[in-house]
Amino acid sequence: MEIKILSVGELQTNCYLIWDKDTSDCLVIDPGDDADYITTEIINLKLKPLAILLTHGHYDHCLACLELKLNFNIPIYLHPKDNFLYQNAAKSAGHWSNIGTLRQPPPEPLPPKIKLNDETIEIIPIPGHTPGSVCFYSAPHLFVGDTLFEEGIGRTDFSYSSSSDFKKSLAKIYSFPEETLIYPGHEDSPFFLSSLTTPNY
Repeated sequence: MEIKILSVGELQTNCYLIWDKDTSDCLVIDPGDDADYITTEIINLKLKPLAILLTHGHYDHCLACLELKLNFNIPIYLHPKDNFLYQNAAKSAGHWSNIGTLRQPPPEPLPPKIKLNDETIEIIPIPGHTPGSVCFYSAPHLFVGDTLFEEGIGRTDFSYSSSSDFKKSLAKIYSFPEETLIYPGHEDSPFFLSSLTTPNY
């Protein structure tokens, strides 16, 4: 699997292009904004996008979805429990960042697994930050959205967050092999799970 990290939008979200080097089949993870930039990278790398995968429904992880869907005619996958956040993405962007954007196209429910040629991408629920937060796993790569960062953990102070679910989700992440590479939704990426100290939550 090949991986390219693109920092997009005002909040510098990590958008990930992951692809199979033999077929150039590609998945786009968390296209938070800057659709033209993401599209240009896909074209320059001669990739063939199959789908957009969202770790959760916050606006800074999905604002480029409409343009990418129109550009490449690909589905958008999101856990249904985060549909309410995704549907309010345009409103949230205007409130928090003064970004004008169009209404998001409807997403499809995430399947348990997605194939990328010979690679299998497992979709693992990690609720807490949001009700529908998920991570994507293909050993040794783990894409965790905003649940875990090298310098800390994600927020649980939203009205829809759950500290108890978050605790269980962190424990799930820390159960992965130490050599697992963590790809967060923001900040430096990737880093080894073994480089972290298990948090006292």
